[in-house]
Amino acid sequence: MRKAAGKVSRVGKRAGKVASTAHTRSFPCPDDLWDEVESFATEHELGSPAAAARLLLRSGLSVERRVRELKAARDWQIEQAWSDLQAVSGGDRTFGSWDEIEQAAERARLRIRERQAIGKRAAVDQ
Repeated sequence: MRKAAGKVSRVGKRAGKVASTAHTRSFPCPDDLWDEVESFATEHELGSPAAAARLLLRSGLSVERRVRELKAARDWQIEQAWSDLQAVSGGDRTFGSWDEIEQAAERARLRIRERQAIGKRAAVDQ
């Protein structure tokens, strides 16, 4: 590589093309885990274990981000349900019959269980 006018350019590459901002990383990795990465690379025809590691890292980060978003949504939903319950019990708002309240509570519990299952699946997939 050589520096030209403040930009790093690769010898043999077209002039004006900016080099990638990717940096080589090095970290200890147990052999059994790296074997799984190599198997993943082979199974998915990714060409190299490094490509597989990048894909798995990106995917894992995406899953973690989604789990956090689901947790925030669940927390908001619980807070909203609590606020609604307090308003109804305080007489500030009518909600309907007790059967409707029970049905709404059951739907909320079902959504919470579904989100928990998604979170557990995401943790297992890692």
